[in-house]
Amino acid sequence: MISFGFSTLGCPGYGVDQIIAMARENGYSGVEIRFLNGTIDLSSLPELSHAKINETRRRFEDAGVAVVGIGSSLKMVSLDPAFRAQQMEAASSVIAIAEGLGARYLRVFGGTLPPDQDRERTLDGVAAGLSDIGRLSKDCGVMSLIETHDDFCRSASILDLYRRGMSEDVGVLWDTLHTYRHGEGAADTWSQLGPRIRLVHVKDAFVATPETFDFALTGEGRVPIASFIRLLEAEGYDGFVDFEWEKGWHPEIAEPEIALPQFMAKMAELGLVSTIR
Repeated sequence: MISFGFSTLGCPGYGVDQIIAMARENGYSGVEIRFLNGTIDLSSLPELSHAKINETRRRFEDAGVAVVGIGSSLKMVSLDPAFRAQQMEAASSVIAIAEGLGARYLRVFGGTLPPDQDRERTLDGVAAGLSDIGRLSKDCGVMSLIETHDDFCRSASILDLYRRGMSEDVGVLWDTLHTYRHGEGAADTWSQLGPRIRLVHVKDAFVATPETFDFALTGEGRVPIASFIRLLEAEGYDGFVDFEWEKGWHPEIAEPEIALPQFMAKMAELGLVSTIR
């Protein structure tokens, strides 16, 4: 059964109580933590410290709101040993937070391929590095997911990493906007990545091309969000579809108090909440 959640990228200044209230008041079953109290440096927050994280977890659980995942910035696209060591150190910290909150998933990136590195060596390095993160998170009961993003928007680019040896401990987070703007239909993406997709992001846009994209309130743009959700339902997807409103990166777009309730209202208008959730 499909459940709906939202990324806190859409409400970057919210604290835990505001996040919970937004979820409960608008029918969201879960949240994906990217921002909290205005920062993405989650390890700096008292609420997520070793001393306080169990209390924070109980607040979400008592409210019936699942912490679906943690949206990290982790990537292994650089071949520089110092950078890769730093990423593994950061991975340990964020995995501890994911485990402490009972999150199922940790989002990671393939990244943008550096033009000054050999392409083949870089791709092998991405596959190997994400495998290392995947194994580390698996040991803590958390699954790492590579998002269809940056130079890995197309299904073929994700499959290439698996061919290069990326561990099956790493699943896929399907960001539907990015596959769509690169010309992949929903059925095409699902046919290639479906067995590995564990989490889905949706958002609308007025402009959605390989070169650029923007943001639109749900249903006001050109992205066929309903078609993605209906395909997932037809394929028996049993997981979260998370609304990702990029307010944290684009402060000029609509406030969370507008965009987050509007998404669920649109899902209800389309008959998706009552039939799926």
